[in-house]
Formats: sequence, structure tokens, C-alpha cells
Amino acid sequence: MSVVRLVRRFALPVMALLGSALAGGCTAADNLSYDEIAGELDRIVRVRGSGADRRLDYADTAEVSVWYMRNVLFVPFRLVLGFVAGATTIVELENPSRHVRELIAELPDEAGSALDEGADAIARLLLIAELDVSPANVTTALDSAVRVMRQLGLDGVGDPSQLGLAVEPARLDAARGGVQLSRPKNRASERGTRELTPAERAAYLDALAVLVERPLPQWGDRIALVGDLRELWLAETDRTLRGEVADRLRSAIAHAVRGALIRALQRRDAGGADVRLCAIQQFRGLGGKASVPFLLALMAASAGEAGSIAERFDRDPVVRLRLIHLCGQLRGDDALATVQLPGRESWDTIAPADFLAQVALTERAYYSKLRVPALTALCLCLGKTRLDYDLAWVEAWYRDRQRS
Repeated sequence: MSVVRLVRRFALPVMALLGSALAGGCTAADNLSYDEIAGELDRIVRVRGSGADRRLDYADTAEVSVWYMRNVLFVPFRLVLGFVAGATTIVELENPSRHVRELIAELPDEAGSALDEGADAIARLLLIAELDVSPANVTTALDSAVRVMRQLGLDGVGDPSQLGLAVEPARLDAARGGVQLSRPKNRASERGTRELTPAERAAYLDALAVLVERPLPQWGDRIALVGDLRELWLAETDRTLRGEVADRLRSAIAHAVRGALIRALQRRDAGGADVRLCAIQQFRGLGGKASVPFLLALMAASAGEAGSIAERFDRDPVVRLRLIHLCGQLRGDDALATVQLPGRESWDTIAPADFLAQVALTERAYYSKLRVPALTALCLCLGKTRLDYDLAWVEAWYRDRQRS
């Protein structure tokens, strides 16, 4: 009897019993490589429809990793077990959505700081962040995308003055044509990849720069650009050009992740509070304290269209409480700073201290859980020597602010 047959006949049943006792603490992604996780996602996650009608569909039955490929006790034997008994098996998934969530939570650890895996992970994660209907999956995807972004050395929340200002369509189309003309596969011949002339090289680099000069307006285009630049980078044989493409790829990744966070911040659906809380935390983490006025500007509806502070920012009190906490961390000029977004009037801006004052003055006196936190945060912002919960001073201070 062959060794393989002996293992299958005697060892595997014993391992199965042992594994069933030990696998309770394992997730679907434990001890899997990046390629294994990505392959499993490809077999489960399906995109249906096109354009605005796109949606995600998770397979109920799929080929996934066998339990011994994930269990930490069998890591030294993974290669042998995978070869002898098979690394994957087709199973009926009890909860496909949770299975995907466990996979994408592990994706950043396996991607590390590698640009190839990082770009690939971003495209997968943002697709789930944009199309999944599960708040748990969306928050996990956003968290993982920001982790990958930071592992690639990217930080910051972008320039508020450029928000929504896209590159002119004609200029963008010309840049796409220039990149297509000079991309590696179109320079290939029987003698190898043709080297670009100095003029062609300069035009190619200019075209690449235009593609990431500003974020593309549509989230699908931002994700597609990450994928396209990744392909260019992997195919490029010219060392100098490869470095330039890598820089543009990092810029495209940053645009895509920031765009996903901003879209999450501006969600108004009642069931999206957890997603907004996640986006708030990640946005503040990427931008530091200076990002708080930008955060308020992104989340605020026009003052003329909103009848209350809740309608203007968020109807969920937990989300407003989180904004109160962030505003309360600022001091002095930082608490009085404002950000004016393109297309908004200057009178429509709001400083963190103004936000706190408005919450304190408009919340119901006896039932609000936000008035005291807002008053406490405002006292700290303005450097008061003691906490003062009398609204008279807030009214006087805010009235003077409106006059100035």
C-alpha cells in the first residue's frame, strides 16, 4: 500500500477528530497565505450587474481551505498535507458573509508592505466597502483598507480645497490615450520591449501624473485605476519608469481609500451609523487633529437646508457624541478653525467649538445625553479654568462669534 493511501486511510481520520476539537477558535483565514485568501475570495465573491446596478452576491457553496491548512498546530505540515490530502475542498458555507468578513480582516496582515499585494487587496476591499449591504462587512473592509494604506507608507486625508474638483474630461481622456500608447505591452516586439525616446518618456510620465492629479469622480473608476496601474507596474521593465509608476500607484491607492471613507461619512441611512463611526475614526487617525474641521465640513448638510443640528450632521446620537469627543480634544485656534469645501459658501462653514455650542444650545434640557458632554468639551476647547454648565455664557460667547 502506498504512503499516500496509508495517510489517507489511517492518519486523516485521526487528524479530523483532533482538528474538530481544536478548530473552534480558528477563523476562515487563520494561517492562510495572501494568494490562498485571494483565491478563496474569488471563489465566493461575485459582482452582479453593471454600473449603478452593481451588487455583490456571495456563493453558498464554494471551494475553501481545508481545516488543517488553517490550524496553527498543523502549520509545519501544511505543504505535505496539502499535497497528500488536498489543500481545498468544496463545502456548503453556513454563513458566506461572515466567511468573507473573516478573510478580509486577515488580508492586510498577509499583504504587508508589498505594493503588489497591497494594491490587489485595496481593489478587493473597496469593492466590498462600496457594494456590501452588511455594515459589519463594510466596516471591516474600511478598517482593512486603511491598514493596507498605512502599511504602504501612505497617510493624510487630502486637500479639502480639491474635493470634488475633477480633472477636465478631455485632458483625462488624452492622458489615458497617452498611457495606452506607451504601456509595456504596446512597446513589446520580437526583440523585446522597446525603450522609449526621451520625448516619449516625458509624455508617458506626464500622462501618468494626470491620471492621479486629482481623485476620479466615480468610485468604480478609482478602483479600476488602482488595478490598471498595478498591471503597468508589474509589466514595466524599465527601472526608472517602474519607480515612477509605483509612485502613481500609491497616489491612486490613497485617492481610492480616502474616497471610500468620505462616501461612508456622508451616508445618511439609519442603518449606517456603525459605518459612519468607523469612517470617522479612520479619517481622524489618518489626518490627525487638523482633520476634525474637514470632517465636520464633510458631514454637514447645508445650514439653510437643515432644521436642527441633528439634521445637519447625523440623526444618530452616538455619531454626534463621537463628533463631540473629537471636537473636545482640540484647543485654542484648532477648535476655532473651519474648512470651506468647494461649492460651499463661507457662512456655511462650522468650527469645532461652534458645533459644540450649537449642540449644547439646541439639545433638550432634561432628556439629552449630549448636552453635558458638549458643554464639557466646549469648556476644555476654550481653556476655561473650571467646568461651567450654565448656558448663559455659551449663549453670550456664541452670539459674539456670530457677530465677528
